[in-house]
Formats: sequence, structure tokens, C-alpha cells
Amino acid sequence: MIKKLALSVILILLFLSGYTQYFNTGQDPTSIKWKQINTKDFQIIFPEEAEFNARYVATLFEDLLKKGGQSLKRKPKKFSVILHSHSATSNGMVAWAPKRVELYTTSAQDNDAQLWFDHLSTHEYRHVVQLDKLEQGFTRVLNYIFGQQATAIVVGLYLPPWFLEGDAVSMETAMGQSGRGRLPQFQQELKAQLIEKGKYSYDKAVNGSYKDYVTDRYKLGYYLVGKARINYGDEIWNNTLNKVARNPMGIVPFSNGIKKSLNAKRNQVYKELEEKYNSENIDFEAVKKANKYADGKLMLYYDTMQELIWNWNEEDAKLEKSAFQLLSKREKYYTNKRFPKSTMSGEVIYLKQGLSDALLFERIDPNGTTQKLFTPGFLPNTYFDFNQDQLLWAEFKQNVRWDHADKSVIVSYNVETNKKRVFHFKKSMFSPSFNQNATKIVAVATDNKGDNSLVVIDAKSGKIEQRILSTKLEYYQTPKFIDKENIVLIQLNSKGKHLIKLNLKNQQKEVLFSSGYADMSCPMVSDDFIYFNASFTGIDNVFTLHIKSNKIYQVTSSRFGARDASVDANQNLYYSDYTSDGYLIAKTKIDSKKWKEWSGEFYKYPLAEELSKQQEGELNPDTTQLDRFEVKNYSKLTHLFNFHSWAPVFIDGIDEKTDVGISFASQNKLSTLMTTVGYKKEEGFDNGQFYANISYQGWFPVFDSKFTIGDRSNRYATLAQRIEPVQTDTVLVDTDWKQWEWENSISLPFNLSSGQYTRMLIPKFTYNIVKFADLNTKALATTQNNSLGLGDYKFADESFTQEVMEYQLFGYNIAKTAPRDVQYQWAQILELNYRNTPFGDTDLGNTWSAEGHLYFPGLVKHHGIKLYGGYQYRSLNNSRFSNMIKSPRGMFDLYGKHIVTLGADYAMPLFYPDWNLGPLAYFKRIKMNAFVDYGHQDLRVEIDENVFQFKDNYLSGGLELKTDLHVLRFSAPVDFGVRIGYENQSKSMFADFLISFNIAAY
Repeated sequence: MIKKLALSVILILLFLSGYTQYFNTGQDPTSIKWKQINTKDFQIIFPEEAEFNARYVATLFEDLLKKGGQSLKRKPKKFSVILHSHSATSNGMVAWAPKRVELYTTSAQDNDAQLWFDHLSTHEYRHVVQLDKLEQGFTRVLNYIFGQQATAIVVGLYLPPWFLEGDAVSMETAMGQSGRGRLPQFQQELKAQLIEKGKYSYDKAVNGSYKDYVTDRYKLGYYLVGKARINYGDEIWNNTLNKVARNPMGIVPFSNGIKKSLNAKRNQVYKELEEKYNSENIDFEAVKKANKYADGKLMLYYDTMQELIWNWNEEDAKLEKSAFQLLSKREKYYTNKRFPKSTMSGEVIYLKQGLSDALLFERIDPNGTTQKLFTPGFLPNTYFDFNQDQLLWAEFKQNVRWDHADKSVIVSYNVETNKKRVFHFKKSMFSPSFNQNATKIVAVATDNKGDNSLVVIDAKSGKIEQRILSTKLEYYQTPKFIDKENIVLIQLNSKGKHLIKLNLKNQQKEVLFSSGYADMSCPMVSDDFIYFNASFTGIDNVFTLHIKSNKIYQVTSSRFGARDASVDANQNLYYSDYTSDGYLIAKTKIDSKKWKEWSGEFYKYPLAEELSKQQEGELNPDTTQLDRFEVKNYSKLTHLFNFHSWAPVFIDGIDEKTDVGISFASQNKLSTLMTTVGYKKEEGFDNGQFYANISYQGWFPVFDSKFTIGDRSNRYATLAQRIEPVQTDTVLVDTDWKQWEWENSISLPFNLSSGQYTRMLIPKFTYNIVKFADLNTKALATTQNNSLGLGDYKFADESFTQEVMEYQLFGYNIAKTAPRDVQYQWAQILELNYRNTPFGDTDLGNTWSAEGHLYFPGLVKHHGIKLYGGYQYRSLNNSRFSNMIKSPRGMFDLYGKHIVTLGADYAMPLFYPDWNLGPLAYFKRIKMNAFVDYGHQDLRVEIDENVFQFKDNYLSGGLELKTDLHVLRFSAPVDFGVRIGYENQSKSMFADFLISFNIAAY
């Protein structure tokens, strides 16, 4: 019975996979000339200008293949890597349907103390190992039946995101001397929560909350995976993944695999913990019994959280904290306030973001009164500068067409005149900063080759005055002016991070201090001191370097983390101090006598060090002969098709359709062409329907083409002309024919996003031809009063076509929202449609429509108002085109010549229960929506030259009660609810179940 249930779940997920079968991150510019490095173990596909980086990445994967899969006892099968070098994004991903790695090559300004490629490749390679590890046992059998999507489904069913990301972070930390496991900022969220608020339920910790901030899967997963490896041995995850791969038909193989390993050694682990945390206040036996769960994931979670509480409380008790003044109290809900900058009038400006707020600039005066200043766009990192009443920062600017050709532009905003200015350059710009009188800007530039440079810009003209190029595999971060001639910045290379003084006149560099693989960031100059963030004590704190003596002092001693220092004219130090409710703005008077000179000893991160000892070998690529890798051209034409998945059911991920049948899915490695071919039953077809659907997205226009063919038949009564004797009979007939349909469309997706607004404008043109061929009509019977019986009849069996043109214009403008908003707070979505039949043998008339959705803030924060309006015209002789606008809720579609529909909604959150129904469901939010809809149709019917006019008005209204929840601990959220209302079409109450899945949020 259990295996049958598991099989049913897998088949359901296969149908759901039709919605995510084509995982497409977007396209690169069509002008790129692609090259490749193709070895027996991996293939790297890259833009021609990024050859150096591709060769370096090849050395990394060459080394990783020897070391990166040892703990899982797996060397993966050959895989492909695509480098995106035209994007300002710093990221990476692994997809398995189709199987590939995608790396975004721009080094982030807040990168840790290892090269971006080293960090990125190690992390993403570990994902390759994880997924390849599953392709054994019964999962391998499923691969033969379903292709690569079978592995993706097993992952979605059983491997929680915290394991996938936590294991990858553990590997990136273990194989390097830096990594996120050695960043205090990486641990501070969970640490502050456990010390100040205690541990949350497993479901809340994994699936998040709208009531409390919950750290992400990377940070939680690092401690769950890492602690399990140290406490229970390196084999725990190897054995667990073996169990999942070999028994995917089981209900909880992942949890059972964890539990088996824990039970074998748990008593010993608790004895070791008792020796380590020898406290009379801890009843270790009681804790062990309380954490003994049937689900292995829960047992591991509560054990790990308890150990971290003991560890971090012990450290917290020993810490000597520095004194400071908070400029504002904690917000009701988690809120970060970062990078405080003081003004001449004593106000402080900072960036604010949290559960209740999208990212914005806010100002607080000496009395504690706050004022919203400006909402910026999407920032590559949350740094900004302020001088002479001007805010200065970098934000993303989307390319009008290519997703992988976004840029980072410099933006300024004058807080007194409210004027915004955007500085555009061919290269992406990061971390801009003013000089003392705001006449010049220094920033970091990155080009399509991956080369990094320092640029000095004239603030008035916006022209680049000077460019200083770094060497290969060397990166500049967060530069600041010291004076007219000198810049201070962080330089990152293979030996870690260095605080550099750079002379603009002679371009000479002076290393002021090297922290090696310990992190430091964001230098800021005041008088003879350079302040910066540093991880030297195991907690982020503000440190300073005295330029004349070259001595380093610790300025703050924060409980959880202090960053983002700035100094005003009165020698007040402002910084961001972390709490379990987010960063708060702190202020203290500068007093160098209270500073502690740093001893030069770097904190060792116990978990990271243990993981490194457990790992057999650090990342150590052989970069001596990069030209040993052969580079060849990569032809987009000859690699158009890449069939990666198939199924004994029909799944079309392009149109998100499923049916009985068989299907094959192709997506090439550059994601320019997606294809589905197969057979589906399709209701109304005698022997099913052959189906082919392609979408080519490699040019500026997107071309979609869909072809279907199948045999159909229909039995019906009709008037027929008898040949002998000549008369008209009512005859029951059966007509069969071959029907093929070919639909082609061209769309132009213009991305017009700017600042905080996401904007798209998509004109689309569609031509659809349906041919009815080989018609054969047979008479079956006449009416009972026909004494002549069945005769010979004339039937119109000529082939004919229906040809439909559709013209569509779709656009939207959507402002950023906060996590707690129940819907868009400010948005406009508009659509225009026109259909007609200018060609073909059949005139179906014409239909045109216009509809719009308008979103506004509600009366209370996070509430929302939505207004809908639609109009449709349908020509007299048209009865086949479906409606293009909404009908009032609870009613049948309206089919008048003129249709008008209006709707109004008011949505609000009710409460945030964070409530578990055991393992079945976790409820995060309950919300309500009140609605009222109006519909009008004007229907005109002509019968025997008489015209009958009908006008109908309809009204419906009601409530929708919905919840955001997670089912069966699956990470993809579900929006589930019920709609109850009254409508006057049939004068009755109605009720509907409402459900939607967000698979992309997994």
C-alpha cells in the first residue's frame, strides 16, 4: 500500500513537472560567439572574450573531480558548464532537466576572502555530485523511464533545500581557507535567534515565517549538515543518499537514513557533549529524550540547535561588550537598518529593509522622528555613500531583451531637490563613492572579459577620467578616497584580502595590511584612521588602522555583529549593530584610549576547521599551463536539440499541459530552443493526436510554433439533399476527417524595468490555421416519418480551412513589495487583444477586448486593493471565439455582443499562526479577500429577419479565505482556500476551492 502511494505521488509530481520541465534562466545576447572546452569529464561553454576565465574554471573542475565528491564516494558523469560573462549578477546554479551548471562570472563586492570562481565552482560542483549520486538503484531505473526529470523529481520529493545548500556550503568551506562557514555574518542570524528567542519548530525553521525572521537554507543547512558530519562521521550523508536513491518508493527514506546513523552513535555524542559543556544546569538525558523524534530530520534539527545554544551561550557569557547608544528602538517586525550616514543637520540616513518593508532610504532626526526618503531599485549589494546632500549607490539595470546582459549602473539622488540621476557606462559599475566635495566618484568596473578595474568619474559630466586595470584573478572592492591623490580599497586575490592604498597619479599600490583568508570589507577614512569591517574575533566588528603607525585596533565589541562604520564632523562613530530583530543604528563617541590594539591572532572557526580536517585535500588547481585545454568553436546551430527527458505520459512544459500519452522534451544548453514532441489522447480525437511544440528564444523576437494532427469523427443530425427523388431529409450522419492545426506566433519581450519598477511590454502576433481534410460523411438513418428510408445524399465533403489572426499587447508595471504584503501595493497590468479571420474558407467574425488590473495600497499596511475592468466586442456572426475577459465570479461565461465586467477586491492578512498540523501541513498566514463583481452583456439575435435585443446585468460578491502553507514538509508553498459568494445569474450561493502552487519557490 505504501509503495502504491509513493508511486502515485511520483506520477502526480511528473504531471507537476510539466510546469517546471524547462528550467530557463534566460538568454544571452545573440551576438555572442561561443567557444567550448570539451574534456572526457566536463564541457565548458563560454563567450569568446571570456577564454581566460574558462581555462581557469577548467583547472578548478579538474581538481574538484579528484576531491569534491570523496565524502559521498561519487565522481559524477560528464556534465556541462555555461559561463555567463555579460551579466552583472554574481550567482550560480545547477539544473538537472536538462543537466547543466550555469556560472555568472562577475565577482561580488561582498565576496569572502577567496576568489569568486573558487567559491562558486566548489559550491556548484557539490550540487552536481549530490544529484549524480542519486542516479543509482531504483532511481536509475526511473531515469531510463523518465529521463533526467526523474532525478529532479526524486530530489524535490526527498532532499530538503537545507541539505542541498548546507552540504554545498560545507564543501566550499572545507576545501578552502575561507568560505561562508568562516564568516561571522553567515552565523549571526541563527546565533542571535537562538540566544535571544530560542529555537523555532522544525517546520518554521525550514519553511520560514511572516511573523518572525527565519535564517535561510544556506545558513541553517550548514550547521545541520556540518554538525552531523562531525558528530556522526563523514558516512552519514553518503549512507542517507544511498538510501534515497535505492528506495525512492519509500515514504521517508531521507529521514530514515538520518535516523539510522543517529541511533547508532547518539549516546556517545551526548556523552561527549556532556564533557564539553559540563554544567550543573543542563540535564543532558532529559534533552536527549525530548529530542527523540520518529522523523530523523527533526531529531537532527533539535539536537543541533540545542548544541549550538550551549556553545553560543557559553561564548556570549564570556564576551565583554562595548557601550553604545541606539538611535531607535527595535521595530515590531524584523528590520535591518544599514550603512548609517550623518548629515550636517544631525540627521542620520540609512538603508532600511525587513519583513514589513521593501528596501528604502530612511532618515531619522535627533528627536527620533523618521521619514522615508526614496525607494531605490534592486542593488547588487546594499552599500551606499552620502556627501553634499547626495545619496550614491549602484543598482541593476535590466537589458531590454537579454536576461544575461544586465548591467550595474551608478545612481545618485539629491535629498533636498529630490532629483535622481543615472550614470550609464558600457561596463558594470559597483560600490561608487564620492570624494570630499562630491566632485568625483570612484567605483569598481567589470567588463565582459571578467577584467576588474578602478575608475574615477567626473561627477558633473559623468565621464570617466581615469581607469586603472587590475591583473588577472585580482579584484578591487569598495574603494574610498583618502585625499585628492589617494584611494583606499580592498584587493582580493589568490592569497586572500589586502587593505591597499593606491596613488592615482603614479598608480602605485601600497599594502597597508593583509588579513589573508580572514574577511574584511568596506574601508572608510576619517582623519588618520581607516575604519573597516573585520571578522578577526569570530564576530564581525569595526576595526581601524592608524595610517601613521600602521597599528590596528578593535573599535567595537558587539554581541552579534557590528558593521558599516561612518564618522561625523563631531567625532561620533555610527555603525549597524545586529540583533535577533535585525540591524539597529548605533552611535558612540570616538575615544581611541578605549580601543584595544589587535594582537594579530585570527579566530579559528571550530566547525569549519573540523570539516577541513575531515576533507581529503584542499582546492589546489594546477594553473601553470592554462593552454593545455583545447578551445574549439561551439556551434549554436548544431546544438539546437538536447533531448533530456521523456515519459509514458504526455507532458508539455512549454504550454504547461498534461494528458495521457507519451512525450519527449528537449532544451539546448544555451536555453535558446525548447521542444516537446509526442502523442496525446486529446479528447475528441479517435486515435489521439501527434503533437510538436517548439519555442525559439535566441533572437530578439521569440518564435513559437505548435503543430498537431489527428483523426476525428462526429455523429449528428443534419438536413441533407436526397439525390433520388430530389428532396430534403433530416438525416443522422457520421463524418470523419483528418484535422491538422499549425499555430505560429512572434512576440517581442521588451524589458523596460527601471529603479524599483519591474516593467514589461510584449506585443505578440499569432497565426493559426486549422485544416479539415479527407472529409467522409455517411448517412446512418433518416427520420421515422420518411417512408422512403435511407437513400443517396449529396454531402459537402470538400476540405476547408479556418485561419485566425490574433494580435495581442500585454504590459505591466509593478513596484517592489515587502514580504508581508498580501498582493502588489502599486501595479498596473494591461492587455489588448484582437482576433479575426482575414484568410481561409471560413469567416469566424472578429473579437476584440481590453482589460486591466490596477493595484493600490489598502487602508492598513500590507492590505491591498485591486480593481479590474474589461470590455469585449464580439461580431454578430462569430460564435466560436472564446471569451478573452473575465466573467463575474461564480457565474457562467457571458456571450453577448458587447460585454463589460468590473471587479473590486480588498485583501488583508488576518493573522500569522506559524502552526503545525504534525507533518501534514504548516500554516504561515491566514488571509481574507472581499470581492464584488459586475457584468453586463448586450445580446442581439436575428431570427427570420427579426432582431431581438437582450440586455442583462449581473452581480456577484463574497469572501475568499485562504492560507499560505506547506504540505508534507515540501518546500514549495501552497496557496489554498475557499471562495463563498452569491450571484444573481441563477440567484444562488456558490462555493469554490482555490489552490495554487509555487514550484519555482522550491
